[in-house]
Amino acid sequence: MSDMLARDGNCLRLSGAITYDNADAVCAEGIAVMEQAATAVVVDLTGLTSASSLTVAVLLRWARTAAVRGHQLQLANVPERCRAIARVSGLADALPEV
Repeated sequence: MSDMLARDGNCLRLSGAITYDNADAVCAEGIAVMEQAATAVVVDLTGLTSASSLTVAVLLRWARTAAVRGHQLQLANVPERCRAIARVSGLADALPEV
Protein backbone atom coordinates (compact mmCIF):
# COMPACT_ATOMS: atom_id res chain seq x y z
CA MET A 1 0.00 0.00 0.00
CA SER A 2 1.11 3.53 -0.70
CA ASP A 3 1.50 6.22 1.94
CA MET A 4 -1.93 7.55 0.92
CA LEU A 5 -3.87 4.33 1.53
CA ALA A 6 -3.99 2.07 4.55
CA ARG A 7 -6.19 -0.99 4.81
CA ASP A 8 -7.66 -2.25 8.06
CA GLY A 9 -10.00 -5.16 7.35
CA ASN A 10 -12.85 -3.79 5.24
CA CYS A 11 -11.84 -0.19 5.97
CA LEU A 12 -9.61 1.78 3.63
CA ARG A 13 -8.13 4.98 5.02
CA LEU A 14 -7.29 7.67 2.49
CA SER A 15 -4.89 10.42 3.54
CA GLY A 16 -2.97 13.27 1.96
CA ALA A 17 -4.13 14.88 -1.27
CA ILE A 18 -5.07 13.33 -4.58
CA THR A 19 -3.27 15.28 -7.30
CA TYR A 20 -2.83 14.95 -11.04
CA ASP A 21 0.52 13.30 -10.33
CA ASN A 22 -0.83 10.53 -8.09
CA ALA A 23 -4.52 10.13 -9.02
CA ASP A 24 -4.03 7.18 -11.39
CA ALA A 25 -1.90 5.25 -8.91
CA VAL A 26 -4.22 5.93 -5.95
CA CYS A 27 -7.24 4.99 -8.05
CA ALA A 28 -5.64 1.72 -9.22
CA GLU A 29 -4.58 0.81 -5.71
CA GLY A 30 -8.10 1.37 -4.36
CA ILE A 31 -9.62 -0.61 -7.25
CA ALA A 32 -7.37 -3.54 -6.37
CA VAL A 33 -8.75 -3.43 -2.81
CA MET A 34 -12.36 -3.22 -4.08
CA GLU A 35 -11.79 -6.21 -6.38
CA GLN A 36 -10.46 -8.32 -3.50
CA ALA A 37 -13.10 -7.29 -0.94
CA ALA A 38 -15.56 -9.93 0.19
CA THR A 39 -17.97 -7.38 1.66
CA ALA A 40 -18.77 -3.69 1.52
CA VAL A 41 -15.77 -1.41 1.87
CA VAL A 42 -15.74 1.66 4.08
CA VAL A 43 -13.44 4.46 2.96
CA ASP A 44 -12.44 6.81 5.79
CA LEU A 45 -11.50 10.25 4.50
CA THR A 46 -10.40 11.72 7.85
CA GLY A 47 -6.78 11.98 6.73
CA LEU A 48 -7.42 13.94 3.53
CA THR A 49 -5.51 17.20 3.52
CA SER A 50 -7.20 18.47 0.36
CA ALA A 51 -10.35 17.57 -1.56
CA SER A 52 -11.04 18.32 -5.20
CA SER A 53 -12.91 17.05 -8.23
CA LEU A 54 -10.05 14.54 -8.61
CA THR A 55 -10.89 13.15 -5.18
CA VAL A 56 -14.56 12.80 -6.16
CA ALA A 57 -13.59 11.16 -9.47
CA VAL A 58 -11.44 8.55 -7.68
CA LEU A 59 -14.22 7.84 -5.17
CA LEU A 60 -16.72 7.40 -8.02
CA ARG A 61 -14.43 4.89 -9.75
CA TRP A 62 -14.10 2.98 -6.50
CA ALA A 63 -17.88 3.03 -5.98
CA ARG A 64 -18.43 1.73 -9.52
CA THR A 65 -15.89 -1.06 -9.01
CA ALA A 66 -17.49 -2.07 -5.71
CA ALA A 67 -20.95 -2.09 -7.34
CA VAL A 68 -19.74 -4.36 -10.14
CA ARG A 69 -18.61 -6.81 -7.45
CA GLY A 70 -22.05 -6.60 -5.82
CA HIS A 71 -20.79 -4.55 -2.88
CA GLN A 72 -21.39 -1.05 -1.70
CA LEU A 73 -18.74 1.55 -1.07
CA GLN A 74 -19.48 3.55 2.06
CA LEU A 75 -17.75 6.81 2.88
CA ALA A 76 -16.90 8.07 6.35
CA ASN A 77 -15.80 11.56 7.38
CA VAL A 78 -16.37 13.10 3.95
CA PRO A 79 -14.98 16.65 3.69
CA GLU A 80 -17.60 19.30 2.96
CA ARG A 81 -15.76 20.23 -0.24
CA CYS A 82 -16.27 16.68 -1.61
CA ARG A 83 -19.95 16.85 -0.67
CA ALA A 84 -20.31 20.19 -2.43
CA ILE A 85 -18.59 18.94 -5.61
CA ALA A 86 -20.80 15.83 -5.63
CA ARG A 87 -23.96 17.93 -5.10
CA VAL A 88 -23.13 20.41 -7.85
CA SER A 89 -22.28 17.54 -10.19
CA GLY A 90 -25.52 15.71 -9.44
CA LEU A 91 -23.53 12.80 -7.98
CA ALA A 92 -24.43 13.01 -4.29
CA ASP A 93 -26.42 9.75 -4.42
CA ALA A 94 -23.50 7.94 -6.05
CA LEU A 95 -21.28 8.52 -3.00
CA PRO A 96 -23.09 7.06 0.03
CA GLU A 97 -21.89 8.12 3.44
CA VAL A 98 -21.97 5.88 6.48
